[in-house]
Amino acid sequence: MTDFKKAIYSNYVQHHTQQLYGRETLQGLRSKFPAWRYYFGNLLPKSKAAVVLDIGCGDGGFVFFLQSMGYTHAEGIDISQQQIEVGRYLGIKNLQVSDLHEFLIDKQSSFDCIVARDVMEHLTRQEMFEAMQKIYSALRPGGSFILQSPNGEGIFYASIFYGDYTHEIAFTETSLSQLCRNTGFEHLQFKATGPVPHGIFSLIRWGLWQLIVLKAKFFKMIETGSWGGTYTQNIIAKATRY
Repeated sequence: MTDFKKAIYSNYVQHHTQQLYGRETLQGLRSKFPAWRYYFGNLLPKSKAAVVLDIGCGDGGFVFFLQSMGYTHAEGIDISQQQIEVGRYLGIKNLQVSDLHEFLIDKQSSFDCIVARDVMEHLTRQEMFEAMQKIYSALRPGGSFILQSPNGEGIFYASIFYGDYTHEIAFTETSLSQLCRNTGFEHLQFKATGPVPHGIFSLIRWGLWQLIVLKAKFFKMIETGSWGGTYTQNIIAKATRY
């Protein structure tokens, strides 16, 4: 019987990422830098000498972003040979094909920061729990784990969660807290991934989105008495190892 995930990951570029975004270029990657800086800039290590690992790095775009930011010890791994080949073709350094479980086995206290953007939702609950334990072990004391995943509380999360056949789970702040604290992490921070205000049009989108969120919070408060939560399609979290 064919392992459906292995089959899909072996063709991930031509049957998924290129269908969604077209052929990747360095210029295209650089166009994402402002949004990545907005979402992740204040979550990343202050020292540019920090050792940073991007697991499930895809074509290495975020590794390229980190390296462009001055993080000279940024590297990435991905299980998809195709995606790593795209990144290498673009000239992005420090990328390799590897399964995160195998890669982290002998990497105890090796990294100051581990990033997993759009990765954890591809794992089963058991795989995820084991991955979190390995990630915790691979971090140095004081190191941080930064993840982005589909947000089960998001107003329009379904298009993200159901947009990839290999997705297994979506998160909320509560379930992420539960997972992180039960695998040793502390001091959790959460961020939404709404529109990034960087021009007139995006500023209008940002303002309209705030109104939509306010309306969603109002309805939630009517039902539950509380309006806390994150409402974007994705959610970003940072957890720290002490």
